[in-house]
Amino acid sequence: MTPKTATPAVQSFGLQLALTLIVSAALLPLGTGPAFAALLGGIIAAAGNLLVIALVFRRYRAAEPGSLATRMMGAELARLGLVAAGFGLVFANVKDPAVFALFGTFLAVHLVPVWWMHRVSAQAMKR
Repeated sequence: MTPKTATPAVQSFGLQLALTLIVSAALLPLGTGPAFAALLGGIIAAAGNLLVIALVFRRYRAAEPGSLATRMMGAELARLGLVAAGFGLVFANVKDPAVFALFGTFLAVHLVPVWWMHRVSAQAMKR
């Protein structure tokens, strides 16, 4: 019996949360404003990716590939809506957010899954 490990999607989400906290902590010496903006940007990206994980990676039947494609497209549209709402809330409620920290952390955290999935699939191809 082999121990059950987390799926690559869940591992990627954990990596996103860790990156969010690391970037926020690294920006703390510059002040609480940039650190808080980085935290918000990372949380927005991670929340969007968690929504996609929840919508796409649930059980489905391989005989229904159209259903999976539909779920993937719907998940991307839902992510766009969640991200837009998240940034809308930040700009409506945070006075003078550090825009570079906000968007820079969002972009970094948002792109981590691409790098992670490439890394996991490259390792799988070597087996």
